[in-house]
Amino acid sequence: MKKINIILFALGLIMLGSSCSDDFGDLNVPSDATTSVEPKFFFSPLVQAVFDNYQRNVNLYPDLYSQYWANTVSGFGSPRYEYVDGWIGNQWSEHYTKDLRRANSIQDLFGEDPSYVDAIAIKEIWMCYWWSRITDTYGDVPYFDASSGEAVPYNNQKDIYYDLFARLNTAINAITGNADQYTYNDGYDLIYDGDAMQWQKFGNSLRLRLAMRISNVDPTKAQSEAQAAVSGPGGLLASNDDVARVGMWSQGWYDYLHQMAWNWNNIRMSKTMSDNLYNQSTAGEDPRTPRWFAYQVEGKPASKEDAGFDRYYGIENGYNLVPSDADENFATINLEGGYIDFVGNGTDDKMYCPVMFYSEVLFLQAEAAMRGWIAGDANALYLEGVQASMDYVGVDPTAAADYIAGLPALSGANEASLKQLITQKWVANFPNGVEGWADFRRTDYPDITLPKDGVSGSATVAPGTWVKRVRYPINEHLQNSENMPATQNTPETDRMDIKVWWDTADTKTKTSGLMSSNF
Repeated sequence: MKKINIILFALGLIMLGSSCSDDFGDLNVPSDATTSVEPKFFFSPLVQAVFDNYQRNVNLYPDLYSQYWANTVSGFGSPRYEYVDGWIGNQWSEHYTKDLRRANSIQDLFGEDPSYVDAIAIKEIWMCYWWSRITDTYGDVPYFDASSGEAVPYNNQKDIYYDLFARLNTAINAITGNADQYTYNDGYDLIYDGDAMQWQKFGNSLRLRLAMRISNVDPTKAQSEAQAAVSGPGGLLASNDDVARVGMWSQGWYDYLHQMAWNWNNIRMSKTMSDNLYNQSTAGEDPRTPRWFAYQVEGKPASKEDAGFDRYYGIENGYNLVPSDADENFATINLEGGYIDFVGNGTDDKMYCPVMFYSEVLFLQAEAAMRGWIAGDANALYLEGVQASMDYVGVDPTAAADYIAGLPALSGANEASLKQLITQKWVANFPNGVEGWADFRRTDYPDITLPKDGVSGSATVAPGTWVKRVRYPINEHLQNSENMPATQNTPETDRMDIKVWWDTADTKTKTSGLMSSNF
């Protein structure tokens, strides 16, 4: 896969003796040479990291475990909960050897300069997002002093989360937005083009996401952090204009959903996704469906009608031997109308990787209001979240209104209302598989199925249970086992059915599709 690399050259100027002229050194410096390093050269590849090894780091793991997608290649182990070190193991090594170094370089070079206060704060907000992804994937990880160059003990996830909240608080409150501040502009900030106030909104919204993540395991802390996020300076993401997403170009080689779905035919819509696009509203088909999905007919996108189907069908997750006609009989991503032109305005051909939608922030507030942690009407916020997603995708207003009118209303703080809220949040978060998988693990909603052909005999997940985390890389077991958690420091005990700290729901206690442990 093609990677975008920014190579930085440090220019050392050799100070010559007094016999040389004062400007002799300048004569040897090309006019277009880089004579100083700026934070933007480190920050841009940090943001681009959402695409790094996307197929192996995301599509073969969180994307499948969220069940937005199902795999259509026979013999792939990850859909049946196998760990493949050469795939997801890249995420660990890339984080600790590349991303963390870049973030530390920004801090070390510019952390004491008052002109870089906003730049440092933005870097901190982004790294809190990135660290949350790492710890939510594995659980306990090396965090404190992880950049020291020494082998350090793994830290428990609770301590990591508490520190992330503290870092977010500091960064959010440090942002000035002043004109004299260095900005990541000129295209180097791929999310907000250096707008520090937009980053402040994202920081508050990320704080709210992480607060709700710990709602079951640490409700007192969750409530406190949710309230701080909602009242934080700058506020939350406030419209679809504030969406945090990283764009790529649609020409050339890029390892993202276009590659997996069309060039490689590795994925198709999951049956779980298809079912929830047809069973939520009395209006029938979710009007986002044809914006997001299409059939592949002679190598081109086709509507369900043109492909000869009565609806958009998804394939079950977890086949060992995938049906040979899967490519033609199940829907794939719609590149022409719903994803490259994802905002629906007909003018932008970029493909985007979502980090946080505005609709997600509304659903987060709805859940916090449902729990009585913040002011607001949970049902109204939930419906606003659905509307925001419809608007973002470019759905016809009448179709959106009909669909929303047919949705069940939320009625109180109970499992049925939470399931409805989380299921609609999960739909709206498509195709953010990282977040979809996290919400399922936290709440056990929506209804995610077990592998069609059963959990693999090579998996470290007990039959009849769900995958809950990704195990540590093999190299950690070979070289750093003494620093790993004592209960997971051997290949036998490092299991993928062990829950991370915030995942307290028991997947075996669901009755009539509802849990009994989310309140």
